[in-house]
Amino acid sequence: MSTSAPTNDLHMLQLIEEFELVDKKIGAVAEKKMRLHLWYLSEDLAALPLFSDDTTNEKKQAIVSALQRDPNADDLRRLPPNIIPHFRSLCVADFVTQRSLNLFTALNLPQAFLAEQVETWCERADYIAARQTVRALKVVNDCAERAVRLAADFNEVLTKNADQRQLLYQVVEHHRKLLPTTATKKQLLQSSSIA
Repeated sequence: MSTSAPTNDLHMLQLIEEFELVDKKIGAVAEKKMRLHLWYLSEDLAALPLFSDDTTNEKKQAIVSALQRDPNADDLRRLPPNIIPHFRSLCVADFVTQRSLNLFTALNLPQAFLAEQVETWCERADYIAARQTVRALKVVNDCAERAVRLAADFNEVLTKNADQRQLLYQVVEHHRKLLPTTATKKQLLQSSSIA
C-alpha cells in the first residue's frame, strides 16, 4: 500500500539497527543493502502516510506541521545511503518538508483539508478523494521486498529440508526463551567461554 511505504521502510531500518545488537555483521550487511532503497523516505514521498488509516492523528499532525519546514538544499528523489547515521529515533515527519507538497501537485490533490483539524479529515470529500487517488498508486516497496528476500535466502542456506528448518526454528525459539532478551553477541560469547 502506497500510504504505508514510508512508515514500513523506516520501521524496517529501525529493526535492522536493533538486530545489529544481536549480530553486528549480518545487521551491517542488511542495513547497507536497505540504505540503497530510501525512495519512500524522500521529501517528495514522505507525506504519503497522511492518507493511511494506520497513521495516528498525532503523527498526521506532525507531518502537517513539518510541511512548513524549509526543504533540503538538494532536491533528491532518493535519500543518499549515508546521509542519516541512525534511524532509531526518527519518525516519518522528520523526512517531510515544504517539498513534500510536490506530491499534492504531481497528483493534483486538494490541499484545503491540511488547514483543518486532522480528526475531521475523514468527513471531508476533498480528503476522501485525495486518499482514493493515493491508494490507487502502484508501488514497489524495494526495502521491504529485499528484506523478505534476504530472510528467505538466509533460510535456504540453513537447510533445504522444510522439516529440518521447522525443527531449527523451534530450537532457536526455545533458546531465545532461555536467554535474556538484552544479551548481546559479545555477552553470549563471554558466558559460553566461562561455562
